[in-house]
Amino acid sequence: MDGLTGRTHETSGGRRARAGTLKRKRMESGQTLTEFALMLPVLCLLMIGIVEIGRATAITIGVNNAATAGAEYGAYNEAAAQDVAKITEAATDDFNIAGMTVNTVHGCSCDYRTGSSCTYPVMTGSCDAIDCGEDQIIECVQVETHAQWDSLFHYPGLPTTYQANGRAVLRVRR
Repeated sequence: MDGLTGRTHETSGGRRARAGTLKRKRMESGQTLTEFALMLPVLCLLMIGIVEIGRATAITIGVNNAATAGAEYGAYNEAAAQDVAKITEAATDDFNIAGMTVNTVHGCSCDYRTGSSCTYPVMTGSCDAIDCGEDQIIECVQVETHAQWDSLFHYPGLPTTYQANGRAVLRVRR
């Protein structure tokens, strides 16, 4: 190439060199397609795995949030804490997936001025039957949610059904 005019100086050897380059490019174009065809199944498996992990994460978060929504409804006041149907409805309204179960436990214990709070498992029983003396009665509601789902793709050696569990325990407002 001439630096002043920008033209290419052609020689008989240069033409042969270009012809060899074109022939080599034609031969290599099939190699790229072959490499892509070999990697495509691996890329598809990787993509399906990413989708499965994202789906499992979303379902687990939803099941946990449903337990929290049910417990928040039950913790509103003493009447709401005993309304199991409404607590279940609040949980399923928050995250509705086929086959999700909601279990509710309502109970009371005594606060012996040690900063006691609701712990797992919640003590069951009527709050009227508890005598704490001068200490305060703690009323708690616990909501557990469980959901099972099938994976989109069945990997060899891995289960086909997975389970997500959620639990929330809150103190009832008095």
